[in-house]
Amino acid sequence: MAQKTWKTYNTAVESFKNFRSAYNLHDIWPAPLSDLIFYIAFLSFKGLSASTVLTYMSGISYQHKIQDLTDSTKSFLVGKTLEGLKRSNKLRVPISIDLLRKLIRSLQHVCFSSYESVMFASAFSLSFFALLRVGEIAAESKTDLGAHVIQISDVSVVKFDHKEELRLCIRSSKTDQLHSSLTLIISEQIDKSLCPIHLLKQFLQIRYPSSGSNLYIHFDGSSLTRYQFSSILQKSLSFSEINGHFRAHSFRIGGATEAKRLGVDDETLKKLGRWTSDAYTKYIRLNI
Repeated sequence: MAQKTWKTYNTAVESFKNFRSAYNLHDIWPAPLSDLIFYIAFLSFKGLSASTVLTYMSGISYQHKIQDLTDSTKSFLVGKTLEGLKRSNKLRVPISIDLLRKLIRSLQHVCFSSYESVMFASAFSLSFFALLRVGEIAAESKTDLGAHVIQISDVSVVKFDHKEELRLCIRSSKTDQLHSSLTLIISEQIDKSLCPIHLLKQFLQIRYPSSGSNLYIHFDGSSLTRYQFSSILQKSLSFSEINGHFRAHSFRIGGATEAKRLGVDDETLKKLGRWTSDAYTKYIRLNI
């Protein structure tokens, strides 16, 4: 697993241990169903999101599995408790094609330079059409290269059958810790205003000439960060007068939803999004 996942799982187990200690519950494994259900309620009362609670439960689940114990987190009652929590939480709203177009148009008004507006236009479009996780498009800090962030050497535009296509190498990802790598083929879009190939070529023409670094860098050569990506997204939504629970992951959700709407089959969709399980089904929001 990724180092970040290990850290999160350890935090979850430690949190569960502290919870049981505070409420005089015995530290026994497999964890009793009552302990797990009360713990979910406790985390919800503290204000944690459904996705965070699910991640914590995954950590506790892994603790069962690594000890070769019956995984009580998979029980019917725990599942229904988590389902109720998810329904009570706001779902991240997918970004649609129309919204993507509006967001890109707004960038010239919310970015402080033309360089930044061109960079974010390309980053937004690529995030949508390549179903990228935010950790694949932006680093944790300006000086960080990032474990899974796309590098300048990972992209190439080629002519194929009289059309251009973008070849994007995903060297590693959250679900590919062994760096097996995967090359995605992204087709050009008729609408140039949101076409990932057209916008990427525009950015590469003005990109700071720094080799061996992240694809998206500022004019001073520093990396685009998660915070900056999310901040510009919120500014663009505000300028466009769009309300909703949109987050950086909404591009990935929107891209998956659009692909499914266009008839992409499940196996191809899983490959595009680098999903190794049926988790991709949570990203399909055709009714929103």
